[in-house]
Amino acid sequence: MAGLGRKFLSAFLEVSPTPKATEQNESNQVVSNQAPDPAPGAGSRFAEYFDKLFSETNIPGPDYYEFSKMIEAMKAIPDEQSRFYAAYAGLYAQGVDKAKLLSTAEEYLRILETDSRQFHTTVDAAMQEKVQHKKAEEKEKSDRISALSREIADLQNQITALQAAIKENEEKIEASTGGYAAESARRTTRIQADIEKIKNYLQEH
Repeated sequence: MAGLGRKFLSAFLEVSPTPKATEQNESNQVVSNQAPDPAPGAGSRFAEYFDKLFSETNIPGPDYYEFSKMIEAMKAIPDEQSRFYAAYAGLYAQGVDKAKLLSTAEEYLRILETDSRQFHTTVDAAMQEKVQHKKAEEKEKSDRISALSREIADLQNQITALQAAIKENEEKIEASTGGYAAESARRTTRIQADIEKIKNYLQEH
């Protein structure tokens, strides 16, 4: 599960490794767990992720996915209804009717829902791995301080590093979750709005 969480979240954030305990002869060194700042354009990674998700789960043959891509490609047309008509006309010639647009749009909503469940399951696993385990390790090291006073200085340095790692990973995971939720909501709203527009704009031939 730990490997799964690291692999899945790598699409959205860099998860820093767990700091290793210093050796006895390095007790005066401070353990560093600073990770690079997130790359610019992190929000675009979510858009790219969902574009790839829809591309990989694209239903065979022309459907709502192609319809939505055609609408995006016709942004130069100022009137939205005209864009819908033009996209629909192009797909209608390929055998796509209004019913198929609506049914496949619903299917892509289900794909989003399934992906959301998988994402949050993985986030929970990552929280356990990257936060809860570190908190347990922090407590263990704190207990050692009272029993092994000669290691106090070294253990305090390790605790400081662990606290920094906990905060860093919490912030990254929370930021990733927020970004995912925002983009997922935007995509869901877009599809739902398109469904209503398809119902209102497009007439059966």
